[in-house]
Amino acid sequence: MKRFFKSLVLSLALIMGVASFAHAQSSRVQIKTNGQKRNVATANVKVNGFDLYSPYDAYLDENRTFVPIRELTELMGADVKWDQRTKSVLIRLNNQDVKLKINSRIVYVDGKKTQMDAASIPRLTQYIDQKGACKTMVPLRFLSESLGFNVDWDKDGRLASISNGVVEAPNNQGEAAPQPNEDPQETPSQPDKDPGVVPEDPAPQENPQVEPQKPDRSKTTVVLDAGHGGHDSGAVGVDGTAEKTLALRLAKKVEASLKQEGYNVIMTRTRDEYPELYERSKLANDANAAIFLSMHFNSAGSSKAYGIEVLYASEKDVSRKKEAGDQTRLANEVLDSVIKETGMHNRGIKNRPELAVLRTTNMSAVLVEGGFMSNPDEMAEIKTDAYLDKLARGIVEGIKNYDQKYL
Repeated sequence: MKRFFKSLVLSLALIMGVASFAHAQSSRVQIKTNGQKRNVATANVKVNGFDLYSPYDAYLDENRTFVPIRELTELMGADVKWDQRTKSVLIRLNNQDVKLKINSRIVYVDGKKTQMDAASIPRLTQYIDQKGACKTMVPLRFLSESLGFNVDWDKDGRLASISNGVVEAPNNQGEAAPQPNEDPQETPSQPDKDPGVVPEDPAPQENPQVEPQKPDRSKTTVVLDAGHGGHDSGAVGVDGTAEKTLALRLAKKVEASLKQEGYNVIMTRTRDEYPELYERSKLANDANAAIFLSMHFNSAGSSKAYGIEVLYASEKDVSRKKEAGDQTRLANEVLDSVIKETGMHNRGIKNRPELAVLRTTNMSAVLVEGGFMSNPDEMAEIKTDAYLDKLARGIVEGIKNYDQKYL
């Protein structure tokens, strides 16, 4: 009997060991920095309770947590300016500045020069398993503490949690509270009859056809946001196409159709430039827009991912959304319409309250991911005018349906 129990304990230990090993193996990533390939452990990151989402994993190296700078700063609510000439980045949050340079220990915090330790130097990291894509990675603790965040590390869960006590991004733009539209859809009045005009054929018509008048949509403002732009290319397709280019092409098609429908349309950008994320939401808030819609295209580590999804920030997670109401309404209307028009795979609607343009806009807001640029078959289709026309029609129909039902 003792031998049996010893054998059982040994077997369980082996099983647990194999499971732990498998988990450890699945939580590692192949990277290349400074010409050296390595296998490093991945890490999870939360900012003010929100998960850091990125196709490029944060990772541990020499007891430091390195994170993709664009995704981190967006979640923090910071503005970022990249200087290609000097390979340096300026990060600003609440009047605090941090200037970092790739492969340099020299850092400027609020204009004061200081030095990082050698293990914390910002770096370009190449992700081997993601077709060699490169990302700018920065040390989480140094950057977070320089911008006034507290950092906690859970060793067992490999979870770095940073917080500055703000659940939502600070609103220092002086935004006014949104006011509801007084009368977004007036009932069209019937045309007055002129009693002095006698028709040539006085015979009455049994069923006179009256052409219906279009509703007055001029009071309904829609802000269209073409994702990325300028120095931020967004995802890069398997054929080298930049996401920023596709997003702008799509946005211009949607803009033209909405204007034809009578909507007041504002674009966050009309050319290849990069408005800061909070400039985009401030533009919509200042205009007291009824709808904010951001256009993007997806990418994944696997070439097999495909389909369309629509993202939103739930009013349950973001207090400023409560006045705008149920955020899934706009998301569902847009998704249903674009799937009907394009025939693409439906990936559903997803709550993503950590995304800056969704979190900091006062009105109903969605972000459309129009297909996967990392999928060769899907990329070949989504870059065509025929597909973008279908996607644009779907977005416009979704907006109209939402307008008619809820505004």
